[in-house]
Formats: sequence, structure tokens, C-alpha cells
Amino acid sequence: MGLYKEIMEAAEIVRKDDNLDLYKKLLDLSSKALDLQEEISRLREDNGELKKKKDISEKIVRHKLPYVTLKDDLNDLYYCSHCWDGEQIVIQLNCADNGCFECPHCHAKGLYDTEKISNIIKGKLKILPIRIEVCTVKLFLMGIDVLLRL
Repeated sequence: MGLYKEIMEAAEIVRKDDNLDLYKKLLDLSSKALDLQEEISRLREDNGELKKKKDISEKIVRHKLPYVTLKDDLNDLYYCSHCWDGEQIVIQLNCADNGCFECPHCHAKGLYDTEKISNIIKGKLKILPIRIEVCTVKLFLMGIDVLLRL
């Protein structure tokens, strides 16, 4: 706020000398300086957000299935590709034990693990008797269109 303070000090000196026109111009200038300082602050904030998005964008790893992951993510978390593509936001998916996921933000549903689904179909994997929302998945296994409701 240094510029604003200096303009106000100059305006006070001019006011004491009874130069009203110059005083009004300095008041207008101080108002514009304050507006510019607010704009600079907003632009710095926007710039910081853009830098964060760019940093995340460089870490995004795309997959054949409809999710993305982040490079060097030690937790191997899955994120919604729909939210990333549409809004440039990283939303962690809710992944069920059956290989399906749902995005808590946009409610997109899909598969994150085709092997789990395949094992369920083959009867090799038992899912805990916890009620998970119905996940309808269309799979093409061995050329046959299978509709699976879990």
C-alpha cells in the first residue's frame, strides 16, 4: 500500500494549499491506485492457482479405463478423468471391492479393475456381504456382451 499512502500524503499537502482541482485529481488517482493493487493481488492469486493446475497436469497419467492417476503417487489412488477433463480438478474416486468406482463429485461410474470383475464372473472372488450401491457395468468378454449387476 506504499503508493496509495504516498498519494494520500501528497493530497493532504495540496488540500492545505487550497488547490481543490489538484486535490480532487489526487483523490481520483489514489482510488485508481487502490483498484490496481487489488487487481494485482487477484492476478497473483489466479497465477498461483494456474501454476498448481499446471504442476498437477504434468503428473496426470491416463489409462485405458476411465480414471487417471498421478505420477509418483505412493498410495496408487484413482481420480476421476471426467472431472479432470471438464473442470481441471482432481477428485478421488470411491472404489468398491468389486472393481467398480463412482465419483463423489460428478457421479460418473466405471471400472478401475477388470481383473476383479473377471474373477467375480468366474466365481473365484467373493465379495464381503456389505451393501454397495448398484454398479451396472457392460463388459465385452470373449465377444459376448454381458450385463453385470453387482
